[in-house]
Amino acid sequence: MKINIKMILALMLALVLMVCMGSCGKKDAEEAADTSADTQTEEAAEEEPAEELPEVVKTIEGVDEDLGPREPLQIDSITLYDDGSVAIVPVDDLKKNEIKDDAQAVYPFEESGKVEDVAVADYGNGGYRTIVALMKDGTISVVNGRALVEDHIFAVIDNVANRDNFVEIQNIEQEDGHYIVGVTEDGSEVILDYAMSFDEPEAEE
Repeated sequence: MKINIKMILALMLALVLMVCMGSCGKKDAEEAADTSADTQTEEAAEEEPAEELPEVVKTIEGVDEDLGPREPLQIDSITLYDDGSVAIVPVDDLKKNEIKDDAQAVYPFEESGKVEDVAVADYGNGGYRTIVALMKDGTISVVNGRALVEDHIFAVIDNVANRDNFVEIQNIEQEDGHYIVGVTEDGSEVILDYAMSFDEPEAEE
């Protein structure tokens, strides 16, 4: 009887050891599988290409430096990117009026289309300037200079002069003031000032 009890105890101990070893082995296998899965996930994340940011094509800085008789635009910088977007960093009242949330820049031509070239141009003889954009479709868009200087807001006028064959923007100075000129594909020079309509209509007498 004593021998049978010892044998039974031995068998029970062996069974417990087998169960424990099986559980440990299963746990180790699960941990190894989890580690392998994590490693594969990290490797896959590393292999995913980073989002490409647009490249800078042109930057205009010092917009309000050396003003002389010019009116300040309250603009720190203007940047044209190769995707056709234009980012303008405003300051002072223009920033208060135009910047929303945590944005760093304003994109006034976002709804106008893709921009080919951008410039700050003088017009008239009162020290006013505006931002002119040559669009990739050959049209020209401008920021209303009066609204920019006096109201400190961006108001864009699209398709100035109703042409879609412009290839260049020029800013010329004559005896009576400055003019913004659009050069067409055939070399024609179109003065854009007359089509911009920045001035308020004169009161009728």
